[in-house]
Amino acid sequence: RHSNPRAMAIGYWMMELGHILDGDFSSAVEWDLKGLQLSVDPFYSLIAKWALGGSYLLSGQFERAEGLLREFVTYSQQMGCEIMEAGALGFLGIISIVKGQMTEGLKLMEQGRQMFLDYESPLFSAQSEYMLGNAYLQVVERAAPMSLSRVAKNIGFLVKTVPFASKKAEAHFNKAIEVAEEIGAKGILGNAYLGLGLLHKAKKRTDQAKQCISEAIKIFEQCEAEIFVQQAKEAL
Repeated sequence: RHSNPRAMAIGYWMMELGHILDGDFSSAVEWDLKGLQLSVDPFYSLIAKWALGGSYLLSGQFERAEGLLREFVTYSQQMGCEIMEAGALGFLGIISIVKGQMTEGLKLMEQGRQMFLDYESPLFSAQSEYMLGNAYLQVVERAAPMSLSRVAKNIGFLVKTVPFASKKAEAHFNKAIEVAEEIGAKGILGNAYLGLGLLHKAKKRTDQAKQCISEAIKIFEQCEAEIFVQQAKEAL
């Protein structure tokens, strides 16, 4: 209403977050692009790039995400925005894992998680616990078949991680659930229950899987997150 570019940029960012919580990542990208176009303040412009990088990541556009997130990390380290840097490190960790750099990816995700713990940020700590749980879940599910060359490059990681991936995934999901329940973060809570349910499903623990996924559906329905509701119902 008053043509304040900073306030408008935050408004676009909040719209992006709403679409992310609903599971509509393509719409999140559209709102981030709008926010970036009107961001004239350097700091707000970088926030818009950080948000856009996250949306690109969630929508599977990893190369576009990586450039924006690395730019944001460099800015954060130079200008003292470490708490924002932590989130970008977690995203970059996911991209590294997708690229087959598993040791580096988990190292970045753990680094981001520790920074959130140091800054006593329960919301982002819960989110980072969920992200780590999901990373270990991918190992358990063997979500992406690995070529022989990728196996060879990650043999040390696989030997150390695969036997314990299920326990680590469960521990991270349970911690995310614990913190999310404490602070009422239902979006993270629903995703953590869904992740835990998928883990039980992968391990053939059918009753526990049904219980967790059903809980996720209930939470998503409370949030009116229809896309996540549909995904959880399909898993159930």
